[in-house]
Amino acid sequence: MYLKSGLFLFYFFIIYSISFSQKTSPYLDSLLRASLPNHTKLLNNPKKYKLQIIYTRITRDKENNPTFKNYYWNTDSNKFFYPASLVKLPVSIIALEKINNLKKYNIDKNTTLITDSVFVCQKKIFKDTTAENRFPSVAHYIKKMFLVSDNYAFARTYEFLSCDYIHQTLEKWGFPNIRIVNRLDGSCKADTAKITSPVYFLSDKGDTLYKQALTFYTYNKPHPLPKTKVGKGHTNEFGKRIYQPKDFNTHNFMSLGNCHEILRRLVFNNHMDKEHQYNLTNDDWQFLLKYLGMYPRECLYPSYATKEYYDSFKKFVYYGSCVPTIPSDSVRVFNIVGRAYGFLSDCSYVADVKNNVEFMLSVTMYLNERDIIGTGIYEYDKLGMPFLKDLGNLIFKLEKDRKVKYKPDLQEFDLFKN
Repeated sequence: MYLKSGLFLFYFFIIYSISFSQKTSPYLDSLLRASLPNHTKLLNNPKKYKLQIIYTRITRDKENNPTFKNYYWNTDSNKFFYPASLVKLPVSIIALEKINNLKKYNIDKNTTLITDSVFVCQKKIFKDTTAENRFPSVAHYIKKMFLVSDNYAFARTYEFLSCDYIHQTLEKWGFPNIRIVNRLDGSCKADTAKITSPVYFLSDKGDTLYKQALTFYTYNKPHPLPKTKVGKGHTNEFGKRIYQPKDFNTHNFMSLGNCHEILRRLVFNNHMDKEHQYNLTNDDWQFLLKYLGMYPRECLYPSYATKEYYDSFKKFVYYGSCVPTIPSDSVRVFNIVGRAYGFLSDCSYVADVKNNVEFMLSVTMYLNERDIIGTGIYEYDKLGMPFLKDLGNLIFKLEKDRKVKYKPDLQEFDLFKN
């Protein structure tokens, strides 16, 4: 929300955070039930499918400043869901903020980043053959995370940040309950994942510009939710079936409301009160938005096989799944997605720069009819993707037909002309 008064902004964030505790908007409930008759299975069983929805309507004034109205469906920050790759969004932003705090060492997001190994399960990373210069960097890792949800890239970025730095930054942002303690690459188990590798930034000539030592952790907060068990059974790491729920107590956690708000602050960073802006340059902002909205085929470095990484590979809202080539229209979905253990999530900002349409939509659900965690057999394509596609198109049509006094100017999001 664009507010000049710091006092009003303070009260807004208090109200915003409180609003995520067990809330359903009658308007959104009526809209969904009247307009999505093919998805009553999900809508009539929110407890089983753990379905949560946040829709934000954006209204611009004559100076193009946005205000926001939020509609919720079964949204509750105290309900557990596994965020999976959604955590890549805050970690990527934090990485660029940290880079900007290290500028005195003459480094930027494209500077070569070398990862060393001095502790169990750590990896030495000196090359990246998918990069144009064949060297890894923070920027290149973020591209991989945003384009194809690369877990390996997330782990390397996590190591650059360290566990404590991540959580100190999240608390400074106002998100003390976000918990990011797993690196997603599977190599480091339990608390060893929170011990992060030494890293080096090198100049083009190979000189060391900045060195960060092996970093231990002090972060030991318990999981913010008391109930973190899911399913009636699970498959353990050795492939053995255990007929007990899987406990996510030691896993990452972020509420849907937290992810929605982090994305909102990023998309509208230039409209935020300075106290709540991310420490990003305009180039950083354009970089993050560009790769959140880009299709894999549009990237040269890294490049991706279009058969495996089709256009809608991670554009669940509005497009669903398996759209090989999205037509060159004016609609872009700037989003982050999560998909693991039967949980399917998408936090998105949708913008149509030609028809002046914009909105935010975040959704999470649990699609596991067997209710056995770890089988790899889930109803993503059967139930989840069709729902996300139809829901996104429903909200898009609603916003396109909505009468507003001032049409939004969305040219700053037209990042794909070339």
